[in-house]
Amino acid sequence: MLMPHVRTVTAALHAYRSAWAGLLRDPASPHSYRRLDDAAYTLCVLMGQRNAADAAAKAERFLARASAERRAGAGRRAGQARTVIP
Repeated sequence: MLMPHVRTVTAALHAYRSAWAGLLRDPASPHSYRRLDDAAYTLCVLMGQRNAADAAAKAERFLARASAERRAGAGRRAGQARTVIP
C-alpha cells in the first residue's frame, strides 16, 4: 500500500484536530459540524480507515514512525560527516 507524504498526513491530522476544537468552541454551529465531517472524511480516505478515530490513531503512528526514521537517518548522516579521512 502506498503511504501519503508526511506533510499531507500532518496537514490532514491538524485539520481534523482543529475542526474538533472548533466544534467544542461552538457546538451549535452547523459550520463546525461540516468542517469536522470534511476533515474526518479526508483523514479516513488518506489513511485507509473507516472511522475517524482509527484514522487519527493510524496517522499519529505513521508520523511517529516517520519522525523516528528521520532522526535515525540524521544520526547516521551526522556520524558519516564526522568520519575523518587521514
